Amino acid sequence: MGVSPDTGPVAAYCAELRRRWQASGRDLQSVARDVSISRTQLYAILNGEIRRPPDFAGVVRPLIIACGGTPAEVADWRRRHEILVGVHAETRRRPATRTPAPAQLPMDVEGFAGRGAALAALDAATTRVVTVTGTAGIGKTALAVHWARGAAKAFPDGQLYVDLRGFDRDDEVVDPADAIRGFLDALGVEPQHLPKDRDGQATMYRSLSAGLRLLVILDNARDADQVRPLLSGGPAVRTVVTSRNRLTALVAEVGAQPIALDLPDPAEAAALLRRRVAAGPADDNDIEAIVAACGWHPLGLALVAARIRQTGFPPAAVAAELRHPGSATLDGVWAVFSWSYRALHPPAARLFRLLGLAAGADIGVDAVAALSGAEVQETRRTLRELTDASLLTEHAPGRYRLPGLLRVYAAELAHRDDTEPDRRAALTRLLDHYTHTAHQADRILNPTRPPIPMRLDGDGPTGPLDAKAALAWLGTERAVLLAALRQASDAGLDRHAWQLGWALDSFLFEHRHWHDEGVAWAVALRAATALMDRPAVAHAHRFLGVVAGRLDRFDEAHAHMRRAAETCRAAGDRPGEAETEYVLSYVCWLQAEHDSALAHAERSLALWAELGHPGWEGKASNAVGWYHAQLGAPHEAIVHHERAVALQRQAGDRANEAVALGTLGQANHHLGHHEAAAGHYEQGLRLARALADPILEAQLHVHLGDTHEAVGDGTAARESWEDAYKILSNAEHPQAADVARKLQVARTAHEQP
Repeated sequence: MGVSPDTGPVAAYCAELRRRWQASGRDLQSVARDVSISRTQLYAILNGEIRRPPDFAGVVRPLIIACGGTPAEVADWRRRHEILVGVHAETRRRPATRTPAPAQLPMDVEGFAGRGAALAALDAATTRVVTVTGTAGIGKTALAVHWARGAAKAFPDGQLYVDLRGFDRDDEVVDPADAIRGFLDALGVEPQHLPKDRDGQATMYRSLSAGLRLLVILDNARDADQVRPLLSGGPAVRTVVTSRNRLTALVAEVGAQPIALDLPDPAEAAALLRRRVAAGPADDNDIEAIVAACGWHPLGLALVAARIRQTGFPPAAVAAELRHPGSATLDGVWAVFSWSYRALHPPAARLFRLLGLAAGADIGVDAVAALSGAEVQETRRTLRELTDASLLTEHAPGRYRLPGLLRVYAAELAHRDDTEPDRRAALTRLLDHYTHTAHQADRILNPTRPPIPMRLDGDGPTGPLDAKAALAWLGTERAVLLAALRQASDAGLDRHAWQLGWALDSFLFEHRHWHDEGVAWAVALRAATALMDRPAVAHAHRFLGVVAGRLDRFDEAHAHMRRAAETCRAAGDRPGEAETEYVLSYVCWLQAEHDSALAHAERSLALWAELGHPGWEGKASNAVGWYHAQLGAPHEAIVHHERAVALQRQAGDRANEAVALGTLGQANHHLGHHEAAAGHYEQGLRLARALADPILEAQLHVHLGDTHEAVGDGTAARESWEDAYKILSNAEHPQAADVARKLQVARTAHEQP
């Protein structure tokens, strides 16, 4: 065979297919006959003479089977194909729709001083990986960020940053797979192009970063195992890793250049203090006394400098305070923590202690107010006192973080000075805030979803969210909410854990955080089991089955569905049985068992009809109609969609009525009944507007545009798609990118003569 004209990922995949064919020993003509394409077409594919990934169902799957491939091998080729499709889509769209280069570096440390030797070593480094190691609070992050900000221009494709939280609580240490997903998001990869499995996402990250000039900061790494998956093979990618451990394995394996950071020398420590204080001339002896009392530790010096700025005391007075016999216990940085803490007013001291209890990497103002039980304005004033004292960092507007050592110190104080009922009340208030806000956001994003089966108690958010605010809040808080639901379970607040897992589901599904979705439902299952709430147990099993199905783990999916059905039967829960059948139909469809999917949906429909529940009966009828449509029986589909519309109207469920009108329109569209389809979409749009459901409205606009396009009315099609795009882009919804591509194709076609 000749040389492929393309050396990209498509050509590499085709070369693997060629090797697989050659290993089978079969002749090309007989394989082409089994695949149902011509010998010339198959030759071109195996030779890499194609520009886009070959069709999996039509070419790759039958080719592997023809070459003697097992079902497991076919599944492996499908996973590799999914990765290929995602990488191909990203590399092809990148030149035309360039995503802004990521700029994730935190703010530089104010008053950074010294560290000349370490900065010079970073400048001079020629290795792709550099490790900066040293004890806690020594200034590793400050050094890495300060250097990275100065070096950023040398990396025009962007700067990525992640705090791996390697020395936080075990359940808060960042999984490398989660960091990779964050990097892919930052690089502009659209959720629908992400591979399902985490190994595939890691492969995609390495492929996309291979040709980029990137700077990657991996902060607070626990060990080399946490770092290895995050190392790009790209020759122009520089990775700086900070850790309390030496990371000698990285030095040995990838030739990382080590930089060991120690305490600053007395001159550097004095310069740091002078820079931070910026309060005019000070006696060298006073500066030296303060520096010595802090043990030359950068974090201790920062706290003392904050004390000087906050109080206006001259360095001489602070030095005298440190020399006072009553301060004999001020031995090093931990003593300085104590000194800074004792200088706080009681409300700030209490809030500092409570912040040590909250799970998650950071916390927003509203959540802090819930934790403390104070009004937001009062909370802001208290937070300002803590940030002025450098006991808390406002790393982004309205979001606060306790540095690692201070968090440990705050938690110790809370367990020492606050009673267990006070700590539990604070945690309950915080979880009430998270659970109610997440539930409200879910209802906005997915109003067609049945109500939460476990009613919420406590206080909710003060104001309504719109779709954009709901998406933004869930996107910002995602990792914190996952940490909070684990904390709720660990603390025995099982009701909160189950409710929070339920409330996160729509967002995690829509943004393809399917592994997080599985984690959330696993915690919810434990919580429901502890509560001995069998309907909640069955509900968790159903959703764990769905997540496993989306990830192609079908044995696991069916095991969960069996547990759900058994739990419902044991409890005499007939509605639960009907819902299990409904969900099982979806799992079967994911598995490509289409006849089984239809059969389970029909069983669900019969059960709901027997139970006399028009809303659920309508949902099941709509599902039966959709499966008929997908199986090539649009006339049967229309009968069930019309029944669904009538049932939802009877139930007064206008949101699901609009959904049923949309599927009814699609069935008519595929039959060529375009006028009827447009009429159904218009009815659905009126309902969506009346419900103030912009996402549903946008989806119906997309379908209406497709129908206009089908009858040759390009202008009306573009108008409908533009309406959809405005709504989705304003909400920063992931479907906006798909509509943008429709518009781009339509405009290009319109502009051509």
